[in-house]
Amino acid sequence: MISYIVVSDIHLGHQKTPTKHIVINLLSNLLTEENKVLDIIFIAGDIFHRLLDLNSNDSHEIIYFFRSLLHYCSINNIKLRVLEGTPSHDWQQSKILLRLNDTCDLKYINILDIEYMSDLNINILYIPDEWNNDHSSIEKEINAKLIEYNISKVDIAIMHGQFKYQTLGKMHVGFYYNEEYFNNIVKYYIHIGHYHTYSYNGKIIAEGSFDRLSHGEEEDKGYVKAYIDNNICNYEFIINKNAFIYKTINVRKGMTLKKLDDIIFNLPIGSHVRLLMSRDNEFNVNYSEISLRYIGYNIKRLIKEDTENKISVNYILENDEIDFNTDSYSNGDIINSIYDILITKYNFNELDIEKAKEYLDIFKDKLKLE
Repeated sequence: MISYIVVSDIHLGHQKTPTKHIVINLLSNLLTEENKVLDIIFIAGDIFHRLLDLNSNDSHEIIYFFRSLLHYCSINNIKLRVLEGTPSHDWQQSKILLRLNDTCDLKYINILDIEYMSDLNINILYIPDEWNNDHSSIEKEINAKLIEYNISKVDIAIMHGQFKYQTLGKMHVGFYYNEEYFNNIVKYYIHIGHYHTYSYNGKIIAEGSFDRLSHGEEEDKGYVKAYIDNNICNYEFIINKNAFIYKTINVRKGMTLKKLDDIIFNLPIGSHVRLLMSRDNEFNVNYSEISLRYIGYNIKRLIKEDTENKISVNYILENDEIDFNTDSYSNGDIINSIYDILITKYNFNELDIEKAKEYLDIFKDKLKLE
């Protein structure tokens, strides 16, 4: 039997979810007594959230985690495979694992490739994010690799990006992988990182992010553990029970202060709380007093437009803490990130082009877009 875990979208160095918190969760969830029998640990992209300086506290926490991970894998004879994720997140910083490593069976992958693990007798396809935005070209490259290895299928695929089923109902989707093609060339499971919500579709398993990183991503987080035994495969989603709290509270008219207290004061200190309410709600009218009442929590408000029951784009600009380091983004990256914010965080599933343009115009001065 072959057993392995896949974790993705860890986002160390995140500005809101503390790196120390994520590292503690990684150590307690991954490096366990139970997981010592694993054959492989896969990290399917986006270990990092942004480009970091070595003298930052986040970097020190990350180095500590990397050393712990390498030691754990080495003494338990676990293979460690690390895939490059989104360029504007990872920046190939995961290469530092290669310099820290002494005895662990480690590979860092930043190209499309197939690996044959002879001791386990399995073939693994790797595809990093933004490798190629033409599916026919990717198919040709994969097919050539299959011929090179004299195989018709791989056993497992580890990828970063998106499949078509994950983009349904979204206006700006960009490049996506074709489910049918990958289902035909992968025997067991196709693991893909990038989207932060856990989902599955046949052989495809999107692990989602390991920890919570934003409002709109308030569901369970964790990683996937999979088993292959005599051509029979199964998996389970392991929940990270200590994931950071991002909670949206729908503040309807008539909600009492006591009810709000009961919800917020039962959350851990430091939690991010978003109050969703109409503009004329008394909690919005008295928002300055409300925010002072919950010192120790990260309180923000989000206004529901009475006419459309949607969030005002202008209000998003005024109240959301958009993390854009213009030195780390190209104009195209920023535009795509804005679309992602509208789609994933605020559920603009039917966002029209004019609304998107309006949002870009608002940000023009801030982002210095031409």
